[in-house]
Amino acid sequence: MLFFSVQEVFGNKVEKKWFWFLGVYLMILAGLRDNVGPDYGSYVMIYLYSDTKEYINIFLKALHIEGSENVDIEWLFALINKVLLNVFNAPFYFLTLVIAICAIFFKVEYTDDNTFYPFTFTLFMFIPNFFIGESGQIRQNLGTFIVYFALRYIKERKLWLYLFWMFIASGIHNVCYIFIPMYWLVKIPLNKYIMLILIIGSIFASPFEVYRIFGSFLDNLATDSMLVDGFNGYMNESTERLNGGFGIPEVMMAILTFFLFTFDDKMMEKFPYYEYHKVYAVIGVCLYFIFRNNSIFSSRMAGAFIGFGYIIIPNAMYVVSAGTKKIIYAFIISLFLFNFVVFSVFKNIVAGRYTIELYKNHLLP
Repeated sequence: MLFFSVQEVFGNKVEKKWFWFLGVYLMILAGLRDNVGPDYGSYVMIYLYSDTKEYINIFLKALHIEGSENVDIEWLFALINKVLLNVFNAPFYFLTLVIAICAIFFKVEYTDDNTFYPFTFTLFMFIPNFFIGESGQIRQNLGTFIVYFALRYIKERKLWLYLFWMFIASGIHNVCYIFIPMYWLVKIPLNKYIMLILIIGSIFASPFEVYRIFGSFLDNLATDSMLVDGFNGYMNESTERLNGGFGIPEVMMAILTFFLFTFDDKMMEKFPYYEYHKVYAVIGVCLYFIFRNNSIFSSRMAGAFIGFGYIIIPNAMYVVSAGTKKIIYAFIISLFLFNFVVFSVFKNIVAGRYTIELYKNHLLP
């Protein structure tokens, strides 16, 4: 990733086949892992649970119709689980492989569509996203990358295709429902003053936990009792800021906000569809502060939007001078190394069994 990142930033564009080569390798790492990732056991339970449900009830769940039995997980994910186990009697790692193939396919397509620096963006987001996403919360990861992929249909203004992919994504994880309005929201012009008002307003609203007015609706949208422990297995309270503290998440919000305001004019002028990414980024920052006192909401719901926003950081290199490009690139690499150190020092990598001693794979030695 680092080798091709340097080449694409300071040399010529790297052929997409090399990006697919990386994608296939990541599919193997995440898809054929053996008891790796803090959510692994939870997904094994879901795999077995899905086979206890009748097909008719799974399809009724897709239509939001109550069947003869309750299906407690999203219909498409339940269907994939059931077909693999009920029809093919496949071992569990077939599920992780199928999900990894799908997720990384959409990830590659989205990244290639929206940045001139796909290797740099992937490197920048690799830690902790690969471990929490492709190797952790595989449902939300796949669902959100389907949503990211569907951005192409917002650009093309193809509403029915966009809604189709939202239906598919929400069948994997219901948090994807919150992206449906984005088809229209991306058309709202955001200047620096409006962005500033929205972000500052969200910071001031943070202590009041205004999201509680939605009651159990958000709980059903973002949480899953079977997976909360697994999600927290990759987190450490030393990196969280509960009850008004300040930590790494706030620093990342500050960095993203800095790029939003510093390079806004040039990005609007030179980068195609930047204004769409800007809307996602601003919504993500605002949601983060609104949900700040809830570690699940601030990471899952806000994080789904912020994943869009982070693409602004490497894309800024496209619109600046050669000297500024070097500074931004040095910052990106420094941040990658910092995340690597943090992820290791707080033993998160051990919790996920992604060390030389603990990592096992059904294919790799």
